[in-house]
Amino acid sequence: MLRKLLYPVWLVCGLLVLAGPVGVGAEEAELIIVKFGKLSVKSTVPEAKVYVDDTYKGHTDSIIDDIMVGEHAISCRTETQTVSGKFSIKKDEVLKLEARFDEGTLTLLVEHPKPAKVEPEKKPEAEKKIEAEKKTAKPAAPKPELPKKPVVVAKKEEKKNPEEERRSLYLNVIKVLFDDIDAQEVRIVHKINPTVVGKFNEKKEQSGTYYRTKKDLLLCDAGPCEQHWSATFSYADEKGESDTFGLNWKQTVFNGITPGGTSKRDLLWCINGACKNLVDATLVNVPQTVEVGRYQLMWTRSSLIIRRSDIMKEVVEAGGALEAY
Repeated sequence: MLRKLLYPVWLVCGLLVLAGPVGVGAEEAELIIVKFGKLSVKSTVPEAKVYVDDTYKGHTDSIIDDIMVGEHAISCRTETQTVSGKFSIKKDEVLKLEARFDEGTLTLLVEHPKPAKVEPEKKPEAEKKIEAEKKTAKPAAPKPELPKKPVVVAKKEEKKNPEEERRSLYLNVIKVLFDDIDAQEVRIVHKINPTVVGKFNEKKEQSGTYYRTKKDLLLCDAGPCEQHWSATFSYADEKGESDTFGLNWKQTVFNGITPGGTSKRDLLWCINGACKNLVDATLVNVPQTVEVGRYQLMWTRSSLIIRRSDIMKEVVEAGGALEAY
């Protein structure tokens, strides 16, 4: 009899013991949802690049998608200047920034509201009727007019500063941009003035196989992993005298991570057969400047510019900015 009475009690206690761990496990389960926002940076300097946490994301004056919500280090870079700051990305919102290189700041973009449209006042029915009658009334016969003599207005020709024209034409010899340098295929774009630069020839080659790590680093799988770009051309000055240039850029990607990074770059540049070799193995965009004769070369990870050093001096002494040319 006692055994029959205790059996239901044992059954209920067993069910309670089994139910306990299941409830705790359900409360501890978590669902992780990644949230994203967008970024837009405006700049008065064309072709400025945008970096989020030192990762290249695109150019200015465009919408950059899929940026994780939270605080990020954002920077905007040109060939010679960098402005940066820390900003917060919010879910499904566009963070709008403005790169002010003349002030050395990266700040929130202040947008001025557009003035509201003023609706024209509605005219009363009486005025509308009078205007309609005026339109339907027959116009009076026009009085004959004597033919007027045509008035000839002489066009004023804008006077151009010959010195400024010379600087614009002959200051820059060539500009080369290395976009997304940590990619397997580097995109290389050059800018020249065909009026002063001729016989331009370029060549691009690549060897080896590459792969990316879990941290999105580009490494060499089977080498040698080398990316080559070379160009030859001639430059003629305002007196008709010409010089011959040769550029040979090479990037070597390593099969591991070194204290200097995952790659290094070599640049061989020649003027009329006289050559100089430069090496860059840095992780930052620090410019190297070299002068040969009347030319100056400035080289960074992302760009290469050759200018006339004598005209550079004229522009600076006149209070101008080299980036404006």
